[in-house]
Amino acid sequence: MEPSVWDNRYSEEEYVYGKEPNVHVRQAAEVYLNPSPCHVVELACGEGRNVAYLVAAGHRVTAVDFSQAGLDKTVRLAAARAGGSAASRVTPVRADVLTWRPPGGPGSVDCVVLSFCHVPSADRPAFMAGVVDMLRPGGLLIMEVFHPNQIHKGYRAKSGGPHDPDMMLTLKELRGLLGQYPGTELLGQELEYVLEEGKLHDGMGAVTRYLWRKAAQ
Repeated sequence: MEPSVWDNRYSEEEYVYGKEPNVHVRQAAEVYLNPSPCHVVELACGEGRNVAYLVAAGHRVTAVDFSQAGLDKTVRLAAARAGGSAASRVTPVRADVLTWRPPGGPGSVDCVVLSFCHVPSADRPAFMAGVVDMLRPGGLLIMEVFHPNQIHKGYRAKSGGPHDPDMMLTLKELRGLLGQYPGTELLGQELEYVLEEGKLHDGMGAVTRYLWRKAAQ
């Protein structure tokens, strides 16, 4: 979708995907990102619910999205949750997640978060290669996306997601994309659970969850 579509979606005062972090992002961060503060990149950060949580937990976050309205809400939510000084650890970046690269160069990021960040299947190999490249040795990927069953089982009408199942990921495909890179799968799941993430992620959903650590060098 075009940035204008997301700007319109995020233009209302309400946080349409809620203000609390995705449960998988929160649980993974609690286990794997503490106690040391980390530099986290979230691609397609939306309205910033994960960003605000991560900043409040002490991390530094680069929040990337092509919706300026979403980035503005991200900054406000981070300040509301973590305070103004903590919110200064958020760097909002308006950019296309398919082509953006961190200014620190390859290997400069401790963790990448992909929370319902969906890209077309044709773009996924290059996209995932870019994600792996930006991670430092030993860096972590935290990922939750919709599974094609989100559409096939009729869940999309209540809990959202792309219109096209091609935008969604199975665990088999994800393992194929990352299996060519040195690293360790920490968690791989296909599951269904009730999403409670604002009015647009509200109801049973089918997702693929993944945790992957890049090999230390």
